[in-house]
Amino acid sequence: MDEWISKAIPIRRSRAATRWSASDPGLLSTTLTSGARVLLTPPREIWLASLGGASLTIQLVRTAWARMVAEGTQAVGVLRRVVGRGSGAGAA
Repeated sequence: MDEWISKAIPIRRSRAATRWSASDPGLLSTTLTSGARVLLTPPREIWLASLGGASLTIQLVRTAWARMVAEGTQAVGVLRRVVGRGSGAGAA
């Protein structure tokens, strides 16, 4: 009946495994590097939001440019009428 006790899995870890993981400098370096990378890289949502911001900026610039062109066209029309009246009044 005592045979199953001797075949039980030990609860404690072996000392060799503990020493190996604690003394492995590559493991510590990899862990720190991956943790720093996670902290320093911006999340995907911020990157996607910046794409939306760039799109809105381009749309705003296009709208502003179209408005400036339209106002310039109106100003040219007004100047032509004013100069046309002035030259017509001077000739008469």
